[in-house]
Amino acid sequence: MRTATLLLIAFTTIAGEPAGSWSKVAPLPEPLQEISAATVKGRIYVVGGINTKNEATKLVYRYDPAKNAWERLRDLPDYRHHMPLVVLHDTLYAIGGYSPPNFTPVKMVLAYDEDHDVWIGRGLLPEARGAGAAAVVGDQIVVVGGVGPGGHVDSIAIFDPATDSWHHGAPIPTLRDHLTAQAVNGMLYAIGGRKGQNFDVVEAYDIRTNQWTTRAKMPSTRGGLSSAVIGNVIYTFGGERASHQGDAGVYENNEAYNAATNTWTTLEPLPTPRHGIGVTALGGRIYVIGGGPHTGFAQTDVVEVFTP
Repeated sequence: MRTATLLLIAFTTIAGEPAGSWSKVAPLPEPLQEISAATVKGRIYVVGGINTKNEATKLVYRYDPAKNAWERLRDLPDYRHHMPLVVLHDTLYAIGGYSPPNFTPVKMVLAYDEDHDVWIGRGLLPEARGAGAAAVVGDQIVVVGGVGPGGHVDSIAIFDPATDSWHHGAPIPTLRDHLTAQAVNGMLYAIGGRKGQNFDVVEAYDIRTNQWTTRAKMPSTRGGLSSAVIGNVIYTFGGERASHQGDAGVYENNEAYNAATNTWTTLEPLPTPRHGIGVTALGGRIYVIGGGPHTGFAQTDVVEVFTP
C-alpha cells in the first residue's frame, strides 16, 4: 500500500506541473534577434541577425560551454537575418535569408571552414527565400517554407553536398514563413509558422517517398518560433503573436512533439518570452539564445538553458 501511495504522489506531481527546468549561462556579447543557432563539435554558433540599431549584421559568435564564454569569429561575407543554420558532416551551413535593403530574400548558401575561420560559397538555392526553415535528413539538407521575391515559396529545396547541387521535392502543403523544422528518424517535420495569421499545423515530409502527411497539431498557434531535437522529441520555443489578431505580444510557450507517438506535451515555460531566437541542443540540454522580447524590432542578449 505504501508503494502504491508513493507512486500516486509521483504521478500527481508529474501531471500537475510542467516538466523540465531552466537555468542561465553567459549572455550573448550583444543583443540580437532573428538569429539561428547550431552546434558543431560541442560548441554553439550564432550567425547573422538584427542588432539594437534595427540593422542587419554579419556577426558570427561561438559559445564554448566548458568556458561559459563567447568569442567572435570572422564575419559573414554579407549582412543576413532570418537565415536557417544546419550542420551536415560537422560542417555548418547558412542558407538563404534576408539581406538589406529592407527584407530582400537571397539564394546564397555558405559553409563555414572551421580550420581557417572562413565562409565558402556553395551551390545557390533554386529560389531566393528568407524566413524559411531547414533540417538535415540523412545526407541531404531540406529547406522548406519562407518568402521569395514573388511571395511565399511552396517548393522545397533539397541539397546534395556530394554534387553541390539542389533539386526540388514535393511542395509543402501549407504555405508559410517563420516556421521551424527538424528531422527525426529520416522524416522532416515542418511546425507552426504564419501567413497573415499564425498556424498550429504540423506536416511531415518523407524524403524517401517524396510525400507529405499531416500530423498532430501543435497546442498553440505560433510563428517566429524555433526548435531543437533530443532523441525522438522536438522541443519548440517562443514565437510572436500577430498584431492584426488583437493579441500582439510574444510567446513563453515550450511545447514538445514526440515523433514516435505523434503527441504533444506542454513543458515549463520559457522564462523570457521572445521570438526570432536561436535554439540548439548540446549535451542533453537546449540553449535558447537572444531574440526579441517584444513584437517587431526588439533584441535581448539573454541565453536560457532548458533541461528536459
